[in-house]
Amino acid sequence: MKRWLIAGGVVLVLFAALVVVTALLPDSPDRMAGSITNPRPDGVRALGQVLAADGVQVTQVTSLDEAIRAGSGATLAVYLGDELSDAALARLSDVPADLVVVHAGGSPLDSVLSLTDGLVSSDYWWANDEHPRAGCTDPDASAAGTLTPATVGLYAESDRVMTCFVGEEDTALYADASTNRHRVTVIAGGAWLRNDTITREGNAALALRVFGRHPSLVWYLPGADALATTNQSDDPGTGIDAFSLLPPWSRPVLAVLLVAGAAAALWRGRRFGALVKENLPVEVPASEVSSGLARLYRQGGSRGHAAAGLRAATVHRVAGRLGLPANASPELVVQRLAEAGDEPPERVRALCYGPPPSSDTDLVELATALTDLERKVSSSD
Repeated sequence: MKRWLIAGGVVLVLFAALVVVTALLPDSPDRMAGSITNPRPDGVRALGQVLAADGVQVTQVTSLDEAIRAGSGATLAVYLGDELSDAALARLSDVPADLVVVHAGGSPLDSVLSLTDGLVSSDYWWANDEHPRAGCTDPDASAAGTLTPATVGLYAESDRVMTCFVGEEDTALYADASTNRHRVTVIAGGAWLRNDTITREGNAALALRVFGRHPSLVWYLPGADALATTNQSDDPGTGIDAFSLLPPWSRPVLAVLLVAGAAAALWRGRRFGALVKENLPVEVPASEVSSGLARLYRQGGSRGHAAAGLRAATVHRVAGRLGLPANASPELVVQRLAEAGDEPPERVRALCYGPPPSSDTDLVELATALTDLERKVSSSD
């Protein structure tokens, strides 16, 4: 037994160490949504492979310093799912490379307005059309024809912006403009890029043309160094994460403590098994024992246990009188009791093996009916 305890302790320690290491390691880009190296349905690997086959040099980065190195004559794609910090937005706006912003957030983001120098803002997509058409003169959007819609949309803040796939309230899925430093293209939604949806509509055509404009593509997944650290709102107490007030190692430590606590509970926890019969230290009259047990059942509302005890005692007594073995089946017991007591088998089955009573009145009626049945069987002997 001691060897098994030691082996279990070793396994627990190894498991806890694995949890800590896994929690401390950074999330692999191959598992991140929108990653161009992620082969899962929410990844964008299919687009990356086709672009590479067409001669485009595709590089994925997750740090802001690597992203801003994209030079003139290249495309910097920003997969925008959350708000970016003011410092990150300022540095990305100064990049000489053409900017393609994939607005993959589920709600409007103010970062879109900053990245486009105030030319394009983010809004919700107002349209019921599941196959929105380009409806513009932009060659890339026209080549696509249709696009998978999103829950978010774009709104042109200037007549210098070309919008396509326009729905209600002038919200669009595609916006293209030029600033003093570079060309900026914003496309709403991330579903049109996913591995499982890029072959629908004109998604693939638009993606290949937009991201393949230059021989070099830098695919940027913003990390912690670029994300906004606070959730600004009218109420300062809204959106505050309790874990953000704790050190970064608090999450893995809490996970290890939970695992260790669960293991300790399973190892040393009290197990309530079957009741163990003990001989009473003194002789107690049977009537007092029955009365005390009945009060306990009544106090706990255990009508089912009380009814089961009454039925089992009745069947045990009458089975002895009828010569039935102790392991007799319920069907045999019902048949013999019905014959001996001159009662319908259905009523005998309901009395001896029916559902538990739902009230104290039903319990009393059951006890009375069992007494009558036992009296009839006894009188027929």
